[in-house]
Amino acid sequence: MSILKAAWNTSKFGKLFTGTKAKTTQIGTNLGLNNTFLLSGVASWRDMSELAYLLKAYCENPIVQAVINIKAEAFSNIKFSVKNLANNEITPLNEYQEDKGKLKSLIGQPNPLQSTFEWLRQYKVNQEVFGNGYAYASVPVGFERSFSYQDINVINNLPSYFVTPTLTGKWLDATTKEEIIKHYELRGINGKVRKLETNTVFQTNGINIKLDARFTEGVSKLVALQRPISNIDKAYESRNVLITRRGALGILTSEKKDAALGHLPLQQTEIDDVQDSFKNYGLLEDQYTQVISPVPLKYQRMAMSVKDLMLFEEIESDAIAIANAFGVPELLAKYYLKGGTFANMDASERRLYDSTIIPESKDWLTNFNNFLKTKELNIELLGDFDHLNILQLNKKEQATTKKLKQETALAAFKIGAIVYNDYLAAIDMANDDKIGELRIWDLSKDQLNAIGITQNNTVQNGTQNSN
Repeated sequence: MSILKAAWNTSKFGKLFTGTKAKTTQIGTNLGLNNTFLLSGVASWRDMSELAYLLKAYCENPIVQAVINIKAEAFSNIKFSVKNLANNEITPLNEYQEDKGKLKSLIGQPNPLQSTFEWLRQYKVNQEVFGNGYAYASVPVGFERSFSYQDINVINNLPSYFVTPTLTGKWLDATTKEEIIKHYELRGINGKVRKLETNTVFQTNGINIKLDARFTEGVSKLVALQRPISNIDKAYESRNVLITRRGALGILTSEKKDAALGHLPLQQTEIDDVQDSFKNYGLLEDQYTQVISPVPLKYQRMAMSVKDLMLFEEIESDAIAIANAFGVPELLAKYYLKGGTFANMDASERRLYDSTIIPESKDWLTNFNNFLKTKELNIELLGDFDHLNILQLNKKEQATTKKLKQETALAAFKIGAIVYNDYLAAIDMANDDKIGELRIWDLSKDQLNAIGITQNNTVQNGTQNSN
């Protein structure tokens, strides 16, 4: 019996996360369980060799889950619109009716159980955890090999750890996806396998530079983060042990001495006297704060504090490594875990979108348009994040900066410090082949008027005056 069947025969999927030893069986997605940690000498690392362990890392490690959730929630904030490729007219998706509302309906609710936000968030989590995101488009029988979004009934995300592409063995000269991937296999919770036509599965994947039997699948970033993730696990475990099983805080030993016998042990009556005496000391209103021992004692500390072990610093250091790997600014991860406010939080959130989410969303949209075959219907599905307040502020700052740059360039051109082409470059316009390399004093009155500058240096059709 395979490990998958054994797991599901327990009737609880949670059994996959108990860490119970079991024989690992190759079942396409390598879903199996061994020990949670790999032991080698004194080091103990979380096992990342199977997809099941990647799922465990996301479900169990708060830093991993926080970083991936930040990306998934940011990605799912995308706002769709539709571009008409014939006239370049752009229409918000919720207003697009050229196809009688089919695309609006499909994207607005991809399946009966999920909204757009839920569907995108789940898809992104799967891709980030496993290195691969899969979605299945249900189409009428006979349309599996060739269809557009107008033929799709629903789109459901597939659990990446239950999906396996079956390869044809050819790829170097292939020009279509079907020439490389024969079909996909989806293993259900009952162990049964369903074959899915290649073109009905939408797949995006991370980087994989290994040319092996799984070269069409991405490799999860979590694999390379095995050590920081393991250290976080152990740091939290150590904190729990200190809280629940810290034991004695210290040892009080006898300082009674005899000239002949040396140190003398305390008698039981003396121990009882000390314990009774110490009951009168503490931080309550009716207790003493200074201790006077009835017998000479020496205190030796035993327990180590969390601060001394630097467990918080260890978690923070490892969290930075994980956040950087996923392109998430570290301050956002701290905020997600701790709450509170940070002075430069806005800048970090804008950096998340500018450096990570927007570039990744453009790549995703390219693949999604190809999957939906929108180009064949002379449209393109667009997505942006300009509606977010944090990016509205960013665009305002960019506009202010651009305006200042243009005004500075214009002033420089008017005093002859730069040629006309330099000014055009500053205002994001193409070079002028005729007068572009001339300075202002080289231009005739007609040329100055043509570019909007009168002889008294007033800019026509504008507001700036350099008099």
